[in-house]
Amino acid sequence: MFATRLREARLRMGIAQDKLGVMLGLDEHTASARISRYESGIHEPALKTARSLADSLGVPLGYLYCDDDRLAQIILAASELPARDQEELLNALKERLESLRSSGDTK
Repeated sequence: MFATRLREARLRMGIAQDKLGVMLGLDEHTASARISRYESGIHEPALKTARSLADSLGVPLGYLYCDDDRLAQIILAASELPARDQEELLNALKERLESLRSSGDTK
């Protein structure tokens, strides 16, 4: 999923592969090929590089690694909320989960 999410995030930002690579400090002659390998799943970047990719694309690192599409969208949407709204969302989710657990309906 990392490869797919990386490509989606890059396209959403409207950044070319070579430009993203250069933003990470890669040599401009190899930047596009390197990002292409990450996006095609041929290579997976080291965690430090993945963190830099996430930062450059303005997405949480967890979004890139999430293996569930719905959860990835939730992570991305929540990350765009102000901190206060994130806290309210978290509390609402906890309350909802507790309610489901109480009723025995957690899945």
